[in-house]
This record gives sequence, structure tokens and C-alpha cells, in this order.
Amino acid sequence: MGDLNHHSRISLSAKFNVLTISLILVTSVGISLYMIRTEMKDYYRDLIKNSETIADTTAKNCEYGIYTEDRASLLRVAESLAGAPDIAYLSVLKKGKQPIVSRVFKPAQLIPDFPFENTLPADRAAHADFTSAQDGQRYLEILFPVVSNVSGITDVLLRGGQVVEEPTVIGYLRLGMTQEGIEKRIHVLLISTTLFTSFLVLLGSGLTVLMTKRITSPLMKLTSATQDIANGKFDARIDVATTDEIAELAHSFDHMRVNLGTYRDQVEEKNRALLETNKQLVGEIAARKIAEEQLRHDALHDALTGLPNRSLFMDRLTHTIVIAKRRKDYIYAVLFLDIDRFKVINDSLGHIVGDQLLIAIGQRLLTCLRPGDTVARLGGDEFAVLLEDISGLGNATFIAERIGSALAAPFTAAGNEVFVTGSIGIALSAADYDYPEQVLRDADTAMYQAKSSSKVAYVVFEPGMHAHALERMRIETDLRRAVERKEFSVFYQPIVSLITGRLSGFEALVRWRHPERGLLNPVDFIQMAEETGIIVSIDRLMLRESCRQMREWIMQFRDCPLQFISVNLSNKQMVQPDLVEYVSLVLKETGLDPGSLKLEITENVIIDNPEETAVLLARLKALGVQLYIDDFGTGYSSLSYLHRLPIDGLKIDRSFIRGMGENGENQQIVKTIMLLARDMNIGVIAEGLETANQLVQIKALNCEFGQGYLFSKPIPGTQALALIEGGPTWKSMPAV
Repeated sequence: MGDLNHHSRISLSAKFNVLTISLILVTSVGISLYMIRTEMKDYYRDLIKNSETIADTTAKNCEYGIYTEDRASLLRVAESLAGAPDIAYLSVLKKGKQPIVSRVFKPAQLIPDFPFENTLPADRAAHADFTSAQDGQRYLEILFPVVSNVSGITDVLLRGGQVVEEPTVIGYLRLGMTQEGIEKRIHVLLISTTLFTSFLVLLGSGLTVLMTKRITSPLMKLTSATQDIANGKFDARIDVATTDEIAELAHSFDHMRVNLGTYRDQVEEKNRALLETNKQLVGEIAARKIAEEQLRHDALHDALTGLPNRSLFMDRLTHTIVIAKRRKDYIYAVLFLDIDRFKVINDSLGHIVGDQLLIAIGQRLLTCLRPGDTVARLGGDEFAVLLEDISGLGNATFIAERIGSALAAPFTAAGNEVFVTGSIGIALSAADYDYPEQVLRDADTAMYQAKSSSKVAYVVFEPGMHAHALERMRIETDLRRAVERKEFSVFYQPIVSLITGRLSGFEALVRWRHPERGLLNPVDFIQMAEETGIIVSIDRLMLRESCRQMREWIMQFRDCPLQFISVNLSNKQMVQPDLVEYVSLVLKETGLDPGSLKLEITENVIIDNPEETAVLLARLKALGVQLYIDDFGTGYSSLSYLHRLPIDGLKIDRSFIRGMGENGENQQIVKTIMLLARDMNIGVIAEGLETANQLVQIKALNCEFGQGYLFSKPIPGTQALALIEGGPTWKSMPAV
């Protein structure tokens, strides 16, 4: 439709030409009509003038009442009208209508009968349009009155009560014109006028076209330039060969064209930049949407296993609690699962294998549940299961048994076959549950009960467990405050030379002076301290205080045979990245000779991380301290690593010493340990000596040092000082 309108519209030049030519035609026709009218008017004016001349001549050649017979004078005057093509006849009459002179200008033409009967003019010309009965032609006749020119001859008339003198009419002049002549006359005038009008029209049209071209040609160039600009062409220059306003307009338009071209280039450059930016924005928006979806997913799912995380699990549990509040018959259960000894797997096989194992465990848990149930990873090696709309506790225990059976099958991770077990706590829905944290807390409490008992795979929560959990939490809180308040003390248990019977050193043991419960032994709080990590702070406090005290005693009793202080390092302490630096700092600040410090590590550390432990012990050994393996013999694989470790001695576990008895039980094991130590050229300390019989058997195996209640229980620093000052010897020890 746009193209049709474009091709069918009338151009500006055409409109201008049509308007101008129309004005020329109207003006020319008006001029021609005016000329015709003027020509006819002039012609009839001349005609009337000639007729008046004849009438006047007639009047001059008459006497009163009688026309002159000088017809020759009248005919000469009448002949002057012979050249007019439209005058047919001329006749001079007396008053009585008798002709004096008659003249016919057209051959074979008669003077028609007198058309004026009752209306003879007296003072003005009259005319009549009639058809002659003689020849049937149509005539236009003008009758001029002939007035006497003799003075004194007048007619006296009475008009309005006044006397009026009028000239006396003595005759008439008839002048006749035929219609054919008039038409011919008019035809001639029309032809001449038409030619003149055509000339004017042609001249005006030519001038119009020329002027239109000069006016519209620049406009057409401007139009074409506008179309080119509209089509994106800005290169064509606009040349207008005029010096008028259009040229100024064209110059301005050309300047605008150049600017538009520049602007177009700038706009196109910006458009390209905007398109590229828009493309980037679209990509960024798409990526952001994907990222938002991923963030929403990540916010509610575990990054490793893809299972719901704690947040999503708690949300679903909240919804389940609301349903249970509305429906009294609605039962649900939460299972809290913790993988047993997962840290051992992680430390021995590496975190990558551990992560793969967690993923496999998550997938295996899914196979144990119904489609509507939820399994989530809460963190680390802890998982939680939400069982909705179950019939009772039997469903929950059935799922717990299925999970236990599923975990019993071996896992394959990075080419390693791994066996795992799990401890499960079950919390069944109850009316007093208002928040998801309460349900999860009770399931967690039951799980810890299952973990502490190696005989069951799962435990169902009971209200009494909560009280126990509160007690554990209270102890944990008190432990943290105890570190801040420095409520921990060092007790010292003597280590005696079984050769001389004299005091050789002490083992530093921690005691907690609880403000309400009194003095607590490690059995009451060490496990909690290890689980919470507070043991690290306790160990460091013990190390610093023991080194300080030993340095003080050595400086005070230079002749005393006191040689060393033994300090235990917990498993948590052994994995601290700054352990070596801290030990070095304590030795430097206390001034204790590194050789006077024996650090005791448990055999489990070696089993769990043999390679890393070897490196760590080498660094500690480089400080000059002595390294002992505590509770030696209770592990299962430390012998395979023993020769690779830079140790100085072993401590035979009290369980082997206690088992020696009267019948010599475990004596062979202790003997083997002694032979191993002798072959490795390292020292041995027998701990847990309580009877004389045990002492005799140990001395028989040539053990160098002994420790136990047979000599002294752990004592405070003041009693240890008294023991040092007294210089006791255990001469009463049985001889071998």
C-alpha cells in the first residue's frame, strides 16, 4: 500500500503547473472576453457615430419640413459604412416614412418593411430584432431620428406644468444588420481573440514550465536527497544552480546531510557497541538466571552429594510438624546417621576418596527410602532421613535396619574396597515438638547413644537421653569457661628408675578443679574435650606449665637425679599445623632443655596417619625432644611402621602389666616388646605397676623405668616438690 501511494501521488511540479496554467487560462479568457466586449463596443460606437453623422448630414441639408434633394452628399456619407461586413442596408426617411435615400450593401438583398409602427423615437435611437417577411432573414435594425438644425424651429410641450422646448424630428435613418453578418463579425473577433488567447496560454505555459522547473528542480533534488538519506545514503552531494532561498535551503540541507552522515556513522558505531553490549547482557542475563537457579539449588542442596542440605531438610521437617499438629493420626520420624570412624578413612585414603564414599553412601541411602521420604546431608559424615506419614515406630526401625544392611555391603572408591558402619538415632514424632531443631536434637542425642554402644546400630530416643545430653552440654560449657578461668591443674606421677630405685622424672597429668563438683579426673571430661576440640587448649596449657615447672625444679635441685618430664599429646593436638612451632616456642620461653622433655603420642595416631606422623615426628625430633609411644601394644599395625619412626622409647600399656598376674599372663607379650625395644635401642617405661609381683616380673625383663600406684599416684606440684626434696628411694623394691 505504501508503494501504491508513492507511485500514484501527484508531484509538486505537476500541481504547480496545473495551478499556474489554470490561472493563465482564466486570466486569458477573461482578457479575451474583455477584448471582445471592448472591440464590439468600439465597433458599435463607430457605427453609431457614422449613423449619427449621416443623420446630422441629413439634418444640415434640409429646410423646414422638406429634406434636401442633395442625395449625393447623403450617399457619400452612407458609403463609408459599406466596408462593415455586418451592415446590410441603409435608408434615409422623411417623417412620413418616405425614403429619400436607400442603399443596400449586399447584393440580392431587399430593405425589409419598416418594423417600427407605433414606437417612433423622438430624441434617441431605437432598435428592433425581427425576421423579415420578405426574405425570411433575421435583422437587427437601428432607427436614428433626424433632427432639424434650423434655429427657432422647435416643438413646445407642456411637461409637469412647465413649458419644454424639444428639437423637431424631420425624419429617420434606418440602419440594418443581418444576423449572418453579426455572427461573422463575432466569428472573426472570436478567431482573433482565440489566437491571441492561445498565444497568451502558450507563452504563460512555457514561462510556467520554465519557472516551475527552476523552482521544483531543486525541490526534487532535495526530495531525492531526502529519500537517499531515508535509505541510508549520505554520500551524494546536493548541487543547486540557483542563488535564491532554495539554494540556501539546499546548502543547509547539504550541511545537514553531512552531519547526518557523521551522526549515522556515530550511531551505527554506537549501535554496534550497543548490540555487542546487548548480546553480552543477554548472555549475562542468561548466565545470571542459570546462576540464580544454581544458587537456589545450591542453597538448598549439598554441593558434594546433591542431596538436600540442612536448610531444605529443616524446611520440610517444619512443614511436617505443622501437618502433625493438624492431624492427630499423622506420625513421622527423623533418623540421624553418623558414619563410624569416617575420619580414619578420610585420613588414610585421602579426602578425594572420602568425598567419593560420601556420594556413594548418599546414593545407597536413597535406595532404602520411599519416593516421598527425604534424605539430606547435614555436613561432614552426618546424614538425616525424614519419614513422613508412617504407621508407627516399626516403620522407622525397619528403615534403620535397611540402612544398616545397605551400608554393610562394601563400597568401591578410587579402586579401594571400603567397609563402613553407621550409628543411627531415631526420634519419633511427639506432641511437644514445635520446632524442627527439637526433633533433630533428639535424633542426634539418640545417635550419640548408639555410637557410644558398639552393640547396636540404632537407638530410639527416650526422654532420659535429653537430660544426659543437657549434662553433656553443661560440661562442654563448663569446659570452655574452665580454659578461660584457668581451672585446670597439672598433677605429677613419678617415673622411677627400676635400676637405682630413685626418682627419674614425672608424667604430667591434667586435673580439673571444677567450682561445683570439685576435683575431676580426665575420665570425667577428656572425651568431651576431644569431641569439642577443647583438648587442644588443655594440652597446650599442660605443656607450658609442665615445662615451666620442670625447669624450675631442675634449677632448684641441681644435684637431684630428676631427668625429664613426660607430656601427652592428644590426637587433636597432633593434627595442629603449628604444633612444632608451638613446642619450640614453649621451650624457648621456659628455658627447658629439649632433652628433658618427653612427648608421648598414642599408637592410634600412627595407625591413622603413618606417613604424615613420620614427617611430624621427624620435625619434633629435630627440636631435640624425646618421643615416646604411649599405650604401646593396644594397636594393630604400628609394628609395621615402628622402624620408620624417630622414636626414643615405648610405654607398655597398663593392660599388659595388669594381665601378667601370678600366672604370668601376658608376660610373653611384654617380653616381646622388651626384645623389640632392645633391638631398636630405645627405652621402655612400664606403666600401671601396682603390685610387687608385677614389679618383680618387669625387673626380670630388664625394664629401665616404671610408673604406677606402687610408687605414687598423681600428686599436685607441692607434693611433687616435697617428694623431690626428700629424695626418696624405693629400696624396698623386691630384688630380682
